[in-house]
Amino acid sequence: MHSTITRGAAAILATFTASALAPCALAQTVLLNEVRADAGGRWIELHNRGAHTVDLSQWTIFYASLTPNMPQTYWWPFPLGTTLAPNGYLRVHWFQAAPAGGAAPGDLWTGNTPWNFLWGLGGEQLLGQRGALGLLRSQDPALMSSPNVVEDWLVWGQTGFSRELMATGAGLWSEGRFAPAIPAGLSLARDVDLVDSVAFEDQAWHLDTTPTPLATNQTGAVVQTYGVPCTLPGNHLLGGPLLGTSSPPLLGNAQFALTVDNTTGLFGEFVLVGFSTGAGPANAPSILPPFAGNGCSQAIDATGLITTWLLPAQIVSTTVPLSLQGVPSSAIGCELHAQVLVLDLVVGAYPPYQGVTNALRLVIGQ
Repeated sequence: MHSTITRGAAAILATFTASALAPCALAQTVLLNEVRADAGGRWIELHNRGAHTVDLSQWTIFYASLTPNMPQTYWWPFPLGTTLAPNGYLRVHWFQAAPAGGAAPGDLWTGNTPWNFLWGLGGEQLLGQRGALGLLRSQDPALMSSPNVVEDWLVWGQTGFSRELMATGAGLWSEGRFAPAIPAGLSLARDVDLVDSVAFEDQAWHLDTTPTPLATNQTGAVVQTYGVPCTLPGNHLLGGPLLGTSSPPLLGNAQFALTVDNTTGLFGEFVLVGFSTGAGPANAPSILPPFAGNGCSQAIDATGLITTWLLPAQIVSTTVPLSLQGVPSSAIGCELHAQVLVLDLVVGAYPPYQGVTNALRLVIGQ
């Protein structure tokens, strides 16, 4: 069974090789590359992916919040003489005073008083729940609403922040889109190789369990959840069937697997795993068996199904091996969408199926 699934994984990923190798234009030179926002560190990392040193002396970092009774918009100017070397990294510790011993190479500290920020508005600490950042090529107050000075943009947690129209006007962010909120201990990291090839800018960002300040983001792997688990009346599951992963989808990871929690593993229970090219369009009709009063539906695009696998369910949690060992490097950046239907194959079983998991968007990293 395992060798069959491994070969199946390679075949599925091969379908996406052409799109993964699509050439990308180097539209932006300096990128917002990684953000951490918890007690272990509140910082913004920049990366110069260009071939020349960039002078940041007249640039600004813009931060927007939605904190009640606060200005919610803050501009921090880079100090004179700040440069970023080719393939270099720079970390800005946001709304924090510099350490008494001075900053280490590659580190900048914004300070935490109104005098450290433009126009005396002061600042707020970075919050992982939600926020927006802009990298602007100006410190001119007359240009702080102009798309022409926007070098990069990031929104996380939710949308609706001040000056988002600047980013959409510059073609650097899509209206209504946002990257995941940033849990404590993790960072929001960017896969530079995906910057110019994804449909929406937020799809190049992923939550990283191993923050890497002043260094290349290590994985580029993405596991993004959408949709919600659903059960039917009369089901024998232990709870809503929850689809997750055993580890990051990294090239060469022989232990990578999907996991379906809350399965019973009895009564002829099976899991039907569907792999698709994308998420389902809004208001698409369900292809699941009809059942009176059910609210279950597929979240993946049923018209883009690549394949389905039928496996016996296991007690408490069902593992679906999807080894990425031996998969060619051309699969890096490939995107898959998966969802699982839990059903009984016993003749006369009722209800006809037990429930449907949430869906996962998976991007293969390295």
